[in-house]
Amino acid sequence: MNALLLLFVPLVALVVWGVVFDLKRRRRPVTGHDISSAAKRARGNAEAGGAGSPEPGGGMNAGSG
Repeated sequence: MNALLLLFVPLVALVVWGVVFDLKRRRRPVTGHDISSAAKRARGNAEAGGAGSPEPGGGMNAGSG
C-alpha cells in the first residue's frame, strides 16, 4: 500500500500542477503584441532601412510606366 502511495501521489500532483500551469499560461495576456512593441519594431526597421522606410530613387515604382 505504501508503494502505491509513493507512486500515485507524485503522479497526481504532477498532473494537477500541469493543469494549473496550463490554465495560468492561457489566461496570461499576450505581451508581444502590444502597441509599444510594434512601435519599437517599426522604429528599428526604419533605422535599419527595412520595410516601410522610403527608398532613395523613387522606391518600387521607379522606372515603371
